[in-house]
Amino acid sequence: MISAISGMILAFLLAAVFTSATSFSYASTGQFTSSQPINGVVMKGAFVNMKHDDNGSPSAPQNYIEDSLKMISRAGLDHARFVFYWEAYEKDPQAFIKEIKSVAHAADKYGVKIIYDNHQWHTSSWLEDEGTGFPWSLFQGNSKYSRGGGGNTPDKAAQVFWGDWWDRSVKDKQGKDGWTLMAKFLKKIVLAVDNHSSTLGYEILSEPHVDNKDQWSKIGQFNSFITAELRNTTSKTIIYSMNVPIDLNSPIKISPENLAKMAPSYKENIAFKISVYGVPDRDAYQKKRFDIFLKTRDNWSTVIHWRVE
Repeated sequence: MISAISGMILAFLLAAVFTSATSFSYASTGQFTSSQPINGVVMKGAFVNMKHDDNGSPSAPQNYIEDSLKMISRAGLDHARFVFYWEAYEKDPQAFIKEIKSVAHAADKYGVKIIYDNHQWHTSSWLEDEGTGFPWSLFQGNSKYSRGGGGNTPDKAAQVFWGDWWDRSVKDKQGKDGWTLMAKFLKKIVLAVDNHSSTLGYEILSEPHVDNKDQWSKIGQFNSFITAELRNTTSKTIIYSMNVPIDLNSPIKISPENLAKMAPSYKENIAFKISVYGVPDRDAYQKKRFDIFLKTRDNWSTVIHWRVE
């Protein structure tokens, strides 16, 4: 089973839903609606996890998607956050979509709700061998993005790319706009799985990088653009993510007010996701972080629900 479960349970996922409801969970429509919590795991696939320069097909047990979701369901969990990478789609679109569809079919069968997560880890394998995320087509032919320059938040190469990304100046070799290309990619996911009862929603981009305090509102513009584009094809929950790094003493000025600037302008059936890598009431640093996210909730007069993931 290829199921990268954050220990089955290592991080809190917290969501704030911008509706008038007083509490929420999910309904078959793919909307959070009542007070029952959702409990699940993070799950990865094989083809949706490939890097651009992977050679050959990934190795995976037969029926690993169905077997994984069967085990998740039998464990008493009711949802999974299924991680995928844009560069894996560029590597092999047909295998990528086939695997995504297999998740939706198996999740229908075993009663597991799925959040499809557009993930990035250290930006892209273009910038760092260990990284995965943005496709190479956005880097090739641009001397600003040096191959192997480093994709983590402290790396200058990553900061240059993310700064351009928020300025909406990243383009492929044909001059096509990166935001538009990402929206087009995400719509392919929506078209593949949106009609399935198991589909709960879509995460726009997990843990985007913030490198200076002027980028908060730009992220809000990005989230607003992607949300508006996806709303043309889906009414299900759209999730936007907290940023990295999350150092409370960082010059990027993490505050409830700045976090709120990331919210898309379209508020119906929108959720905000954070990950807390520690137990808030046993770790002073994590508690301070958690309190900031709670204050963000208060600023928006929203309801916050968390689950162990």
